[in-house]
Amino acid sequence: AGGIEALMMLLSDKDRHVKAKAAGALQSLAVDEDNQKKIKSLGAIPLITKLLSSRTPEVQSNAAGALHNLAVNDEDAQEAVANAGAIAPLVSLMTSATPDLQAKAAATIWSIAGREDNRKRIVEAGGIAPLVKMLQSNHLDCQAKASGAVRCLTMSAFTRSEFEQTGAVPHLVVLLSSGNQEVTINAAGALENMGCR
Repeated sequence: AGGIEALMMLLSDKDRHVKAKAAGALQSLAVDEDNQKKIKSLGAIPLITKLLSSRTPEVQSNAAGALHNLAVNDEDAQEAVANAGAIAPLVSLMTSATPDLQAKAAATIWSIAGREDNRKRIVEAGGIAPLVKMLQSNHLDCQAKASGAVRCLTMSAFTRSEFEQTGAVPHLVVLLSSGNQEVTINAAGALENMGCR
């Protein structure tokens, strides 16, 4: 855990390039389950979350990627990411960042939306409108990650009318013929969820 602790200290470094590299290293390490446990037990999630508000896109991207890798398939980590205050800056990144960064933010939203309480928080933070806008993007990764997040969010009945009112349905229908398997599966799943009321 010594290397992980050293990287965590570097997340607070004054040099943005050092922060970016430290967050990038944690993002890579967080793919491994043992590393995920170490990173979480050392309290890295709040430190990484702070980096989402950096003014440096590389720092933001690596932070979002690290949070995504920590939260995927781990409900406790999904709760910790939300409790650390990550949802509002992630929603902000989905509205104002470059397409690559928007996709990274949407992927992280998708990874924490497995929890019903997080779905409520995402809706309350204004996460639906930017996701619907991303469905219309020409950027394939934006379409894939946004449609995945929409698919996950529409598992809760209370989100479905919000997505319908925001005009998601026609955009999801268009994505059914995108030619990309991930996008098509996500769009079909979201539409199926929205028809389940």
